[in-house]
Parts: sequence; C-alpha cells; structure tokens
Amino acid sequence: MKKLLAIVMMLIIASTLFAAFNPAYSDYQFYNVHDYQTDKAYLEKSLNQAADNSEKAEILWRLSRNVLTLTDDIEKTSENKQARLDGYEKAQELAQQSVDLVESYNAYHWLASAIGRIGQVNGPLNSLSKAKPMRALVEKVQNDFNADYTDSWYVLGILYNQLPGGISFGDKDFAISYMRRCVDTQDNVNRNNLTNYLELAQQLVDRDWSASKRAKEFDKMQKKYNAETVPTEKMKYYEGKDGKNGKPFYSTVTQDKISDKQEAVMILKYALAFYEKTPVKFDSDASKLDEINKLLAAITK
Repeated sequence: MKKLLAIVMMLIIASTLFAAFNPAYSDYQFYNVHDYQTDKAYLEKSLNQAADNSEKAEILWRLSRNVLTLTDDIEKTSENKQARLDGYEKAQELAQQSVDLVESYNAYHWLASAIGRIGQVNGPLNSLSKAKPMRALVEKVQNDFNADYTDSWYVLGILYNQLPGGISFGDKDFAISYMRRCVDTQDNVNRNNLTNYLELAQQLVDRDWSASKRAKEFDKMQKKYNAETVPTEKMKYYEGKDGKNGKPFYSTVTQDKISDKQEAVMILKYALAFYEKTPVKFDSDASKLDEINKLLAAITK
C-alpha cells in the first residue's frame, strides 16, 4: 500500500509540471500528507496563475480549507484569540470569494465552517447567533447541490447536538442521524475518520437508549424517513431508515438487539482496528486515539 501511495504521489507531482493548477496535488497534500504549509504555498502560487474564474474558485475554497485548518492548530488561549479570529475571518473571506466567482458545494461548506469557527472564538452567545446562518449554508450544500457531503453531515451533527432545544434548533436524535450519515458516506481510503467515529460513539453514550427503546423509536423514524424528500429533512431520521432491522457496517447484529452504549463500544473498537490497518499515521492522531481509548475504557469497565 505504501509503495502504491508513493507511485500515486510521484504521478501527481509530475502532472503539476504540465498544468497551472492540479487539484489532486492540493487534495493529496491536505488529506494524505497533512503538509498544510506546502499546500498553502502551492495554492497561493496557483492563484496568481489561474486560467479563468472557474479555476480561481477551485483554488480559493481550497485555500479557505487550508487557512481554517492551520488556524485550528493555533492554541486556544486568550492571548491567541485575535490570531485565531484573523485566521478564521481570512478563511471566510476566501470561501466567499470562491462563491462569488462560481457557486459550489465545497465553497459553501467551508464558508459555513469559517462562520461557525468565528462564532466559537467569540463565545457562546455569538456562536448561537451564527448557528442559523451556518445551518442555512450547510443545507444549501446538501439540498441545492444534492451533494451528500460527509463533512457537511458532520457539521449538522455537531450543530444539532451542541445547540439547546427551545431557544434554538438543537435536537440530540437528529444529531445522531446526521452523524450516522456522515460515517456512512465518509472516505475510508484517504482519511482515517477517527473524529467521526468518536463523535458518533459519544453521542450514543450520552443518549443511552436501551435496545427495546431503540427498536420502538427506529420503527417510528422509518416512517418519517420514507415520507421526507428534502435531503436535510430526510436525514434527520436516517437512523431509522431500515427500522429496527437496520444493521450498521461495523455490527454483526441488528440495531434492536443492542443498546446505544453497546453500539458505541462496537464503533470505538472498529475505529481502533481500522486505524491500525491504515498505511499512513500522523502525530496529530494521538490525541484522538487517546480520547477513543478513554471513552472505551469508561463504558466497558
């Protein structure tokens, strides 16, 4: 596998010699190598050489993705607040520029992500005020473009889980359905997805339904899932798409035979086993692995 990745990388690099912009090279640096500085330098150079607005738009949303990710790595301290704000505002600006040139689901996704990060830096009240505009952008990604985009399902799962009900649109059950769709559509070739598995497992642990309650509720969800046609509305009930007889890819039994916590254990063990088989591992994975092992230990003791 490592040899194959090396060959692919050589071909990607070679192809950059003959093109003003090679999106595969940027995506490889971002997802497979995690060399964000190299990716950023390449994107900035390519932006100056862009052949047309379409190519420029593709570069701009990737730059937004890159800047946002680099800003995520800045330590979350009061001294660094302005630096983080500056980074996320730059990411927002780049994504908006991409949207203004050519509308795409990627540009809208990273625009939404940047807006959400700005809200988080500015505190709970600001974060709450950003929630509806952010949701509108993510819904555009999934509904207007019919993107079925993993990262946007993740964003919706986080939004619905973290926001309060009543004064906002928070809903723990919708959050889990969105996270399930996230996990079921994720890229298992280029990314290890530890974050997705951990988030779904944690949400299930927090909800803590018994097997009998799951069976009853999933059958109710199935009817609503079948009745909806708008993607973001339909996926609110994705957890029950097959009713109580649904069986996640990491499980050997149907959903009505296990509790939420038992399923969480399956998810975490699957994530650890899957990660061990991934050909390329990063230092940044260490903290997620630690969180996974701690949660697994807490719910199996």
